Amino acid sequence: MTKGYADYVIAMALEIDREIKRELEGVEMPLFRQKYEEWLKAQGLAESSRVNYMRWLHKADSWIFDSDHDFWTLLNKAWNASDFGTAKALCKEYEDLLLEEKEHAKKEGKEEWGESATEIGNWISAFRKFVIFHDEQMENAEADKKALAEMIEASRLTAGHLFLGYRFVMWGVRQGKTQDSMESFASNIKRVNRELFCKTGLDRLHKLLPGYVKTRNHEEIDKMFKGMDRELTERIDRYDETEMSRGALMNGRSALRSYAEFIKSITATE
Repeated sequence: MTKGYADYVIAMALEIDREIKRELEGVEMPLFRQKYEEWLKAQGLAESSRVNYMRWLHKADSWIFDSDHDFWTLLNKAWNASDFGTAKALCKEYEDLLLEEKEHAKKEGKEEWGESATEIGNWISAFRKFVIFHDEQMENAEADKKALAEMIEASRLTAGHLFLGYRFVMWGVRQGKTQDSMESFASNIKRVNRELFCKTGLDRLHKLLPGYVKTRNHEEIDKMFKGMDRELTERIDRYDETEMSRGALMNGRSALRSYAEFIKSITATE
């Protein structure tokens, strides 16, 4: 992440924009900042050490910058949604980014890279301390939040299987599409289902769709797919911070529309 002067000026402007957006959305850096500072104190850390940990987290935040994938905003959203699985995955992803930066700094040197490997190592230590605190917050969360988190994770396990997935692929091949493109469609549906729709703790494609198909309940099938399409369209239209890119959301919507056609075709003929 080598930075020249022009890069620095641009980065500063983007960082100001990000801070304003975080403030408007009520995003703290770090998450539960006051609790975290109290936790550090309870761990027996001297004030100078606590100041260093907070400073290192802020420096890492300034260095690892992605306006479309802001870690602290995404972590805040995951917590508000009781999506503990995503929260843990985000923390792992962020630590991996810091580790990559440390390796680059070690290889290139501070003058070339802009930060020393030792300094980035301090950021990693501070973040790992935060992760320990973060894990404790999950363990001590209120019962209903933990229950929803467990439901979300359970629904994501079923989202790895697409109802009538093989038949859907073969149906698309008969329509003139390649098998590779249809398998990509199936993967896109599973991804958007796992990462977006399962946040409610209900895998609609697993829990509801088979029953609707069995009873040929065209009204509920139509209602379900229209609802999912509407949710995706709203996400795409007001796209800001999300764990999925706009392109991934659009691919998921296209694939889901094709899947809806397939489901309607088999309920009309069977």
